[in-house]
Amino acid sequence: MKIVAVRVPEEIKKKMKDVPEDWSGYLRKAIEERIYIEERKKILREVKRLLKDVPKAPKGTAAKLIREMRDSA
Repeated sequence: MKIVAVRVPEEIKKKMKDVPEDWSGYLRKAIEERIYIEERKKILREVKRLLKDVPKAPKGTAAKLIREMRDSA
């Protein structure tokens, strides 16, 4: 595991001592969550890019397909 240092103002550091928290774990989790969000945004942008050239289905297509699936069951 690598080390990442974070600088905070002295007043914040003093206040952190008053809060019962595993700050390393808290920050690690916050970083992981941010990375997760950014990875999902990147995937979504790529999907949108790929779908922009796909023609739209005519209105009512989804309802028609669902009706056909139900009738065939």
